[in-house]
Amino acid sequence: MPKTKIRAFLLVILLLASPGVPAAAEKSLRIAYPAPTASFLPLWTAHDAGFFKKHGLTAEVIQVGSSTRGMAALLAGQIDILAGGGTGGLIAQLQGYTDLAIFGTNVHTWVFAVYSAPSIKAIAELRGKKLGVTRFGGTMDFAARHFLKGQGFEPGKDVILIQLGSAADIVTALANGVVDSGMMSVPYLFVAKRLGLTELVDLSQSGVRYAQAALVAKRSFLRDQRDVVLRFIKSQVEATHFLKTRPADGMRILGRYTRTDDEAILKQAYHYHVDRLLSRVPDIRPDDVRLLLEEAALTNPKAKGANPQDFIDEGPVREVVRSGFVEQLYKK
Repeated sequence: MPKTKIRAFLLVILLLASPGVPAAAEKSLRIAYPAPTASFLPLWTAHDAGFFKKHGLTAEVIQVGSSTRGMAALLAGQIDILAGGGTGGLIAQLQGYTDLAIFGTNVHTWVFAVYSAPSIKAIAELRGKKLGVTRFGGTMDFAARHFLKGQGFEPGKDVILIQLGSAADIVTALANGVVDSGMMSVPYLFVAKRLGLTELVDLSQSGVRYAQAALVAKRSFLRDQRDVVLRFIKSQVEATHFLKTRPADGMRILGRYTRTDDEAILKQAYHYHVDRLLSRVPDIRPDDVRLLLEEAALTNPKAKGANPQDFIDEGPVREVVRSGFVEQLYKK
């Protein structure tokens, strides 16, 4: 063999054997979420249990304090994916930022319940009473109004809505008789139950579809970084499988991020989300964003009559499902 060919052959062998030339380099990814609520448990688990790394991602998971801040960071290119940016993503698109799409959600309904004082036993008894929400114009307020309308009440007239500030404040106000009922979110609905307050309805079981933990990204990112997006989705699917099969480990992760050490509350919150709410696949459908558009229409008239399909990209999750990845995972 000529010397030049021998040198070339040896060079190839050295390159293949070199630890400095990996077969598939890890891709970096920056993901933000607004607040430490259990809806983002698959995201935390993918990070802490090593599923991002398993799928070749160096992922940075950042809490940004609000979906508004997260959306600003996404538009500025400071993050790649925003979890929990559903309504903000729609509003941004309506304002002209068309290079955005909701491409998934782990939770497809509201995570709220209506609780009342023990003296109120039925929804009909709310007429003429006060119902507490966190703040006017927020998702909880919108959910309360939607629920009341569905029960034949005119919000603000038949049932008085009271703005209380925080979810914890609603529990306190209801327990002290400041309001007669209140919208409760996790984990405060478990605190309300512990205090002997009455659950009138669990909206997570009402059949309402709502992209509670919507995953938003730029359409250009979903297109140009398709491999990274598919790796991210697989990480979320595998994290959800982990949560459904490893509750003790999952609860430790939930407790760490929510800074909850009350074991009873932690256990209830975990099973409420994992057993009842988290879907195996973080898919997105037009029905998941219809109420998001209705909510957005309160501040932007352009949302009225808009086509939900125009705001989503179902492609990446469908591609993962078609690959057989989910089916194989749940066969194990």
